Amino acid sequence: MKKRRILCILTACLLIAALAPMAYALDVNIASGTCGDGLSWSLDGYTLTISGSGEMAEGSPWEEHKDHIEEIVLTGGVTKICDKAFSGYTRVKTVDLGDALVEIGAKAFYGCKNISYIHLPATFRTFGAESFRDCTGLKYVYCDGGMPRFSDSCLWTGEYVSVFYPTNNPWPQQSVSQLISSYGGKLGIMMGNFDASTVAANLASQEAEETEAAEETKAKEETTAPTEAPTEAPTEAPTEAPTEAPTEPTTVPTTEPETQPTETTVPETEAPTVPTTEAVETIEATEEKNVVERVGGDGWIGMVIIAGVLTVLLLGALLVRGTRNKGGKYRG
Repeated sequence: MKKRRILCILTACLLIAALAPMAYALDVNIASGTCGDGLSWSLDGYTLTISGSGEMAEGSPWEEHKDHIEEIVLTGGVTKICDKAFSGYTRVKTVDLGDALVEIGAKAFYGCKNISYIHLPATFRTFGAESFRDCTGLKYVYCDGGMPRFSDSCLWTGEYVSVFYPTNNPWPQQSVSQLISSYGGKLGIMMGNFDASTVAANLASQEAEETEAAEETKAKEETTAPTEAPTEAPTEAPTEAPTEAPTEPTTVPTTEPETQPTETTVPETEAPTVPTTEAVETIEATEEKNVVERVGGDGWIGMVIIAGVLTVLLLGALLVRGTRNKGGKYRG
């Protein structure tokens, strides 16, 4: 019984794991709704389709699927894409803007880094502010109509972007020059009609050039790496060794010997003051003279002391002798 239960649990887990992706795919396929008066949207796999007629309402009802949308298609008469409609949709790669689009709202495609080109219909008139800003993968913009309004930083990607106008409808050169100048060399405007095969070929060749340039840069870094090591070693070693080594030996020994003689001369000046033999005799004679003078001046005191000492010694001797005599007589 236990084995059967374990087998049933394992089978159920395997079925859930297998059916989960299918359930998500079904959920994605049936995702749909409205996005404005007369407009509806539907998500089929990874393709978001907006159909109908009119302007898109504010908001993004497909927001919960933003991480899975890779293609956006406008069909029918969609005339405006609302502000921030697809801002930050980093997985979006291709955009089909239909045949009736007039305006793209502010930051509508902000940060969509994988969009490589856009093709705008002849009805198009306005790029909203920062509508394609930070779309770092954007290389080509094709316009089939007259020169539209380029709002603030609408095509600023940090990279060079090529904008083409149709051969049958050239844009005013003065306006073109002003626009190029405002982008500081990051925008080029030239004549050229849209052709899907040509665009694909250009993108492929550009990608190959970028890959080749990256490989060349990497190869240069690898080749220059060994040459940098020898250049640093010789420059540091010779400069530090000669500057520090000579300064220490030349300054330290020269200062010490000059100060030492001054110390050794002190004993030479003090040596003559040591008393010699003659000087000692002179000093002793002087002291004896002084003693005699002192004794002469105070003679009576000295004589009294000497007489007292002699008297004490004499009495002591007499007492000792008397004691000995008495002792000898008694013993006989």
